[in-house]
Amino acid sequence: MVRYYWGRPQDVVKWYLRGMLYLSAQSRQSYIEKTGADPGNLPRLLKLLDNLDELFDSVDTDSIALLCLRYVELLSIAETTKRTGLSAYQITTKIGKVMKKAKEIISKV
Repeated sequence: MVRYYWGRPQDVVKWYLRGMLYLSAQSRQSYIEKTGADPGNLPRLLKLLDNLDELFDSVDTDSIALLCLRYVELLSIAETTKRTGLSAYQITTKIGKVMKKAKEIISKV
């Protein structure tokens, strides 16, 4: 039996992404309330947050982890290749799969 200190990698990545999406939604909601701004992408963000399990069921965790590394830490493709050992093509392909599935989910709004 394999034991993980923080939990299963899939769960850790899911909860990290859920937390980041939640913070982003809260920040946007607060900004809207203070300024009266247009909701913008908030409904789509909330839809993705509500359907995060669907995203994890249909896309492999490594691709989602790579997406988090690339976009949450704002790394360039070159920096990401150095950190992961993957080629630029592999990175863009894996990220593309996640983004395509996320777009399918939020397009249902």
